[in-house]
Amino acid sequence: MGPQVIDRRTLIATGLAATLLPTWAGADIPSAPPVPRTVKLPVSPTRATDMTVWEPTGTDRTTGVALLSTGHGSWPERYAALAGVLALCGYVTLAPMHVDSVRYPERAKFSMQASFGERIADMAAASAYAAKAYPGLPVIAVGHSFGTLTALCRAGALGYLGNFRDPTVKAVLGFSSPGRVPGLVQPTAYAGVTVPLMLITGTADVVPGFVTDPADHLLPVETVKGPAYGLVIKGADHEFVGRNDPGIWSQRPLVGDFAAAHALGDAAARTRLARWKPAAGDRYIVRNAA
Repeated sequence: MGPQVIDRRTLIATGLAATLLPTWAGADIPSAPPVPRTVKLPVSPTRATDMTVWEPTGTDRTTGVALLSTGHGSWPERYAALAGVLALCGYVTLAPMHVDSVRYPERAKFSMQASFGERIADMAAASAYAAKAYPGLPVIAVGHSFGTLTALCRAGALGYLGNFRDPTVKAVLGFSSPGRVPGLVQPTAYAGVTVPLMLITGTADVVPGFVTDPADHLLPVETVKGPAYGLVIKGADHEFVGRNDPGIWSQRPLVGDFAAAHALGDAAARTRLARWKPAAGDRYIVRNAA
């Protein structure tokens, strides 16, 4: 029982042939996105990993910390555009290199089950780093695909496997999800999540051989106990956030309002979230957010 039931090839399958989406036309892309730096992150007495750090630049004020867990097999630099969006929202992004990344030097040493446990350890170490480097700033957990599951674990998911809750996490921002994984993501997988969730997915969000129904990615939105928001973008595939597609910039107002509302307690932003009007062809879902 556990992550070993997941086929690693299908987890990293992508839709690289997809073109830019019409709803992303005219995205306001900064000419100078944040330049990342890399720090060595101690994870355990026997292991450390590289962690990529993006910080708001220029006159941007740092208002929070985003702990980013990448998709299975992926690596932090693939999320530079997302980190840029978060920087414009005032968030420094911390993204550890997970042991399942194809760029992790000793990847072959870790089984699927072990790599899941190491993901949890990576994010706990990143949280401890944030507490020292950015004391007092609110924290959100951010993820893509399997990284969304990791982020949700930091908010109380998979309680039947253990207590992975990070009390510093005020909200979760996810892009896609692993879907319904037999033996791992059970119907009650997200019942322990009480912090607010924003999940962004798409009508073409499938993983060949693994997720055939894009609606499966909405399971967290449908089952968490806290406030939940879902955006289903017409035509978006599973990798739209994981290949630095410039279209992600068009989601900055929604991401900014979510972070401001639920990490900073901004009442006006919360009202805007409740009244958000999606682009033509997109679907917006609001649950438990009265």
